[in-house]
Amino acid sequence: MNDNVNRKVLKVSGITALVFLICLIALGIFELCVSVMENNIGYIHAGERWSADGSPYAVISMYAEESAGVTSDQISQWAYSTDAKLLESSVTPKENARTWAYCYGNEDTLTVSGPMGTAAAETMAVGGDFFLFHPLKFTYGSAFLNDNSNPMGVVIDRDLAWKIFGAENIVGMVLQIEGLDFTVVGVSEKESGGEIYTHTYGDRPRMYMSFAGYAKLRGDGGITMYEAALPNAVRSFARNIFDGAVRVNEETTWVFEVSDRFSLKNRYENMKTLKYSWIRENRIEYPYWENEAKVADYRCAVMMIFEVILAALGGISMILSFILLRASGYTFTDTVKNTWKKLPKPAKKSGRRKRKTRKIKPNTPE
Repeated sequence: MNDNVNRKVLKVSGITALVFLICLIALGIFELCVSVMENNIGYIHAGERWSADGSPYAVISMYAEESAGVTSDQISQWAYSTDAKLLESSVTPKENARTWAYCYGNEDTLTVSGPMGTAAAETMAVGGDFFLFHPLKFTYGSAFLNDNSNPMGVVIDRDLAWKIFGAENIVGMVLQIEGLDFTVVGVSEKESGGEIYTHTYGDRPRMYMSFAGYAKLRGDGGITMYEAALPNAVRSFARNIFDGAVRVNEETTWVFEVSDRFSLKNRYENMKTLKYSWIRENRIEYPYWENEAKVADYRCAVMMIFEVILAALGGISMILSFILLRASGYTFTDTVKNTWKKLPKPAKKSGRRKRKTRKIKPNTPE
């Protein structure tokens, strides 16, 4: 090392560079945690599951108060308007295919009876492509179709199956709800075993039924959830289509582009409003998957506070390390020169090279 190099200053420069490296690793760990939370919330990736060719899609959710009075006819009108808006924007479907997907529903508590007993079940009455947005794990059977071909088909979870049937393999068996018969088409498990999901899913057994079947019990109306997966080749394209087709009362509804939920920008905005995050501004009853996402939002906002601090500390450390490195008199060129000097050199051969002479045989007389 050059004698003119200030070793103390160089050492401090190394320490600040190490701080920068530690901050960088910590930021990577936080981002990995965010990625894990995002992957655990399945409905965010509904657009990826729907897209056949990998083209970008955005998932947009609307949640409404029950008093908003959203009906299945209104959902049909929204779907028709969305098709028209997409056509206006030159997004045309391929033959016998759809360019987008949607689902809707509401949540209620129903008393369900079977041969082995009666139980109160948290019930999701759903229509459209619900099981695309919220894929369940099935122990037996499968989901009912996204049409009205089997309005009396239901999916129940394992807890409800044991409570009212005393068994799990009960596909095809009949249960009763308020005097009407419904047929079990599938028995599901919990979607994940994550801590947040387990808490928001709750301890009560759950059932999923066609909204058409639910309407026979409660009549049309009271829809509190609507979700759409729309093409999004250009940023905000899907949201503009949604806002143009879905007319809602902003005082009784909440609309959010959930596929952008864990973006750096959105997490930073959540961090700035973190102290207001638990203030309830409406009477919307969010479903369990949205409650799971909201808890993840809160955790990401808290982590973002540390990420901002780490980013600031890392940036300052990097700049300070560079300044101190220059101030120490150390240069990379000196290191290369010193390294070159320390490399072993090939030994030089001494003495003159002997010249080879050719011996000429004397001519002898024949």
